[in-house]
Amino acid sequence: MSISKKIITVSLVCAIALAMLGVVLSVPQVASADPDLPFALVAPQNVNLTKDNIGDSHTTLGYAFSVTNAMNEFFVGYGNADVEGELAEYLASKGVDYATEMWMLVQIDWALDDVDDAVSGWHYNAYWDEAPLGTLGQDAEGFYHCSSWDVVDMGVDATSTVSNTWLYRDMNEWEWTGGENSVGVRDQLRSSQYTYQYFSDTDDSQVFIDWNEHTMYNRSRFVIVLRDETEDSYIFSPWSDVAAYGKDAETVEPLAPGDVPAPVITGLRLSDEQFNDNPVVAFTLTVPEDLATKAAQLAARNDIIRVEVEARVAGTSEWTNLNVGGNVTTGELEAALVYLAQPGNPLPDGTQVELRARYLVMQQGRDDFYSAYSKIIGFGSDEIVDHGSSGEHAGESGGEEGGGSILDRLPKSDCKVCHICPVQPLGICLFIWIAIAVAVVIVAVIVVIIIKKVKQNKDRNNQ
Repeated sequence: MSISKKIITVSLVCAIALAMLGVVLSVPQVASADPDLPFALVAPQNVNLTKDNIGDSHTTLGYAFSVTNAMNEFFVGYGNADVEGELAEYLASKGVDYATEMWMLVQIDWALDDVDDAVSGWHYNAYWDEAPLGTLGQDAEGFYHCSSWDVVDMGVDATSTVSNTWLYRDMNEWEWTGGENSVGVRDQLRSSQYTYQYFSDTDDSQVFIDWNEHTMYNRSRFVIVLRDETEDSYIFSPWSDVAAYGKDAETVEPLAPGDVPAPVITGLRLSDEQFNDNPVVAFTLTVPEDLATKAAQLAARNDIIRVEVEARVAGTSEWTNLNVGGNVTTGELEAALVYLAQPGNPLPDGTQVELRARYLVMQQGRDDFYSAYSKIIGFGSDEIVDHGSSGEHAGESGGEEGGGSILDRLPKSDCKVCHICPVQPLGICLFIWIAIAVAVVIVAVIVVIIIKKVKQNKDRNNQ
C-alpha cells in the first residue's frame, strides 16, 4: 500500500472513531433504565411547584411535570392500539415481548426546609420500591411506610405531554396522626414548622405552614409497571430535579404575548375514520422543550396552554375552527372535517384541505392571548406559508396569502431563462451552470475510460 493510501486509510479510521465517540458521548446516561424498554426511561421533566391559583386547603400546592416526546409517542400509540384491540401486535412491534400490559405511575417525595433532616427531609424508603401485597409502599404485613402526603403510586396519563396534580392537602385526623398500619403526616414534620388553627373560610381547623418562613421541596420519579399475565414488575426512573415553593424558592413569572411560539404541525393526511359521514384528518404536533417547560409552569398554577386547529378548503379564504382544543402534546392529533361541510351536505371525495393551528394561553387574573399561527399544511406538503410574529390574537387575519402552486411560492428571480433560480453567476442561469458541471463530469469519465482501454490494448500488444 502506498504512503498516500495509508494516510487516507488512517484518516478515515480516525474520522469514523471520532464520529462513534461523539455518538457515545451524546447519548444521555439514564440510571435504572431497562434496555428492553422501547424508550429511554428518564426522570420527570420540567418539574414545577406552586401555590398560585390553588385552593382546597391552606397547605395545598400544585405540582406539574412533563414526559419526553419518545415516552409520549409510545403511550399515545399504546392507547390507540388498546382501543382497537391490537395491543399485543403493538407491543410486539415495539419489541415488548416480555409483558402483556404496561403502564406508568409517578412517585413524588417531599421535604420541608432541609432535605437531609431526619424528620422532615426526604421521606423515600425501600418500601417505595416493593409491593409484596400489590401496593407500593406497603410491607408484607400490610403496614404502609408512607403518609398521605407521600405519593407512591399515582397514575400518569402519559398520552399528554404535561401532567399536574394537587399535593399536601389538608387531611382527616387519622391521616394526620397515623393509624395502626400507617405513618401520620404529623410524624414527618417538626412542631416548629406548622400550626394547627381555625380558618373562617373553611369553617374548621387545618394545618398551616407559613410559606414566607418555610420552603417545600419535592422530587419525583416514574415507575413503569410491566404485567405478564397476573404478575407485576417495576422499573424506576432516576429522581427528577428538585422543585420548590416558599421562602427560598425562585419565582416564576406569568407568560406574556410573545413568550409562546407558533405551533409546529406536519404530516397532514386522511385517517381511516369518519365523523358524521365526513372524513377525519390526522397530523403531527411537535412540542419543543422550552414550550413543554412553560406548559408545566402553567399547569402547576391551574392555568393552561391549549392548541386550536382551523381548516379551509384549498383555494378558499374562509377558515373554520375544528373544535380540536387539545392540550400541548407531542404526537398525532385528529380533527373532524364535519365543521367545514354544509349541514346535511358532506364534503365531496377528493376535497383538498389546508390546516393551521395556534396556541391559546389562559392564565387566571390575566387576559388570554394567542400565539402566531403555524405554517399552513396541506396534503402532500408540510410547509406552505410562514406567518409573522406572535402576540395577542396574532395571525387572525394571516394565512390568506400563499395560494397557487409550489412554484408560485418560490422567491421571485431576475433570471431570464428559468425565472426561479436565486443567483446567476456571471449572469448565466444557475441551472445552465449545473448542466455544464454535469457535462464536464461525463466527459471526464469518458476520457478515463478511453485512456484505460488504450492502456489495456497497448499491454496486450507488448505481450
